[in-house]
Amino acid sequence: MIIRKPLLAAITLAVAFTAASAFAAGEAPAAPAAAPPAATAPAGPITKEQATAMALKAHPGKVTKAYEDTHKGKQTWETIIAGDDGKEWKVYYEIATGALVDEKSK
Repeated sequence: MIIRKPLLAAITLAVAFTAASAFAAGEAPAAPAAAPPAATAPAGPITKEQATAMALKAHPGKVTKAYEDTHKGKQTWETIIAGDDGKEWKVYYEIATGALVDEKSK
């Protein structure tokens, strides 16, 4: 364990030096980067209404069609959206888990 103490001391010194240098230069200490919000899917089966709500959140616009389909070997809700961005979006959510399977635009 003697080998680790010099390494720990070097790391501590480097962190302290970096913080002191930033402070001396008049800069605010850097805050740790926040993790991006995770795209979490519901923990179980989802309804067509839940799938369309998730699709609209991802791609605002008007739902033109939503139906059950098989995509990439999984039972999915396919939601077609006339997007506010001028594109047509097809978004596929796995029915069993609510996980995003695919999305395409034209």
